[in-house]
Amino acid sequence: MPARRLLVLVAAATLGLTVTVAPANAATKPFSMVVSPTAVPGGQSTTFSVTLKNLTSQQQLGSANITVPSAFTAVGVADPPGAATATANGNVVQLRNAGLAPGGSIVVSVTATVPTTCTATYAWSVVAKQANDFNGAPGNDLTLDPATSSLTTSVAGGCALRFVAGRQPAASRVNQTISALDYQPGGPSVQVEVIDGAGHRVTTSTASITVALGPSTGAGTLHGTLTVSASAGVASFASLSIDAPGTYTLRATSGGLSAATSSTFRVDQVATACIEDVTCSASIANGSTTFDVTALGNAGTDAGFLVLDNGIGVAIDCSGYTELTTTPTVIEGPDRAKTVTSTIDKSVMNAQPNNGASSLQMCFGAPYTFATRPGSTLTGVDTNGDSVDDFFYGLLPDCGTAPCVSSRKKTNAGDGVIVTRAPAGTQDPAYRP
Repeated sequence: MPARRLLVLVAAATLGLTVTVAPANAATKPFSMVVSPTAVPGGQSTTFSVTLKNLTSQQQLGSANITVPSAFTAVGVADPPGAATATANGNVVQLRNAGLAPGGSIVVSVTATVPTTCTATYAWSVVAKQANDFNGAPGNDLTLDPATSSLTTSVAGGCALRFVAGRQPAASRVNQTISALDYQPGGPSVQVEVIDGAGHRVTTSTASITVALGPSTGAGTLHGTLTVSASAGVASFASLSIDAPGTYTLRATSGGLSAATSSTFRVDQVATACIEDVTCSASIANGSTTFDVTALGNAGTDAGFLVLDNGIGVAIDCSGYTELTTTPTVIEGPDRAKTVTSTIDKSVMNAQPNNGASSLQMCFGAPYTFATRPGSTLTGVDTNGDSVDDFFYGLLPDCGTAPCVSSRKKTNAGDGVIVTRAPAGTQDPAYRP
């Protein structure tokens, strides 16, 4: 008899253990919550519909605390239809007196400002009770059914790329590193940052950012490490260079982010720094012709760079003459009077039937009108499509008034030499002997 009694106790204990671990109570009081819309743009106020549905078989859903994501700012709620009320206490919406019968549903409108951020997902949460006044022990709680609920909101903040202020690409020489300082390959690197919809840097971003040439007038190719991963929202490009002169921009792109275009910058073949009031000079070869340029440093002349390039800008070709350079040489730089000595190799001179010094003429172009050699004409060009000529070229007369030819000669070695003068001013000339 004692043995039978022991068996009964063991069986009872086993049954008790089975009942304890079964989720029977949870399954009898389920409810769902669905938040819509599920995706919104960042940085603005949005009204969300929060729908609660009572999935129990016999208990009511009387009240609930709905927690708005902490990154959101709840700015208003609206009472649902009927006796129910909804009030906001910080980021918690307190639903009371819902009296929601089994199978019933109720919609609460919640207006909240969402953050300005790159794409991110935020979670809502909820606690629902049988009591209308949110009272009672935890046993009064209903259980959220995840299979029929949707509690997340995706926020797209309109994130974009931007070239960092002070780190835009600056002027550089051909095949030298482009930095943020003019003609200084060792200067600060060009930088691109990831910004949110409010223009603030997204310091958590590690986006892969690629730069390429944007709208440009030069024929060069961009070289260097063109794709860099951002660190703390910033990508630094330390090895960029371009292999031909011209005017360029850079365009930065990254998947899912709005692209950015840099400010315009120059790439030049020759760029010599000039000190205020001090004469400076530079040279460039164009085929068999060498141009030696002197920017005169009289009192009051400005600083800057004396820049020389071949083959950019407007093509000039003075009719009736054989051009000894295939493309014009463009001279730009400080607001100073300039002297240009053009030396033509004797091999080119000897190839011409008329190769005396008196046969040498200077075909000159500039964005202003000037006097031409007697018997020749000035040709105008409309470079911007507004039907007004804004660039002019023709044969220069002998000096007096600059621009003009001050001398012509042949050296003892047989080279041809033309010396020309250009006036001071911000509009600079092109030469083509």
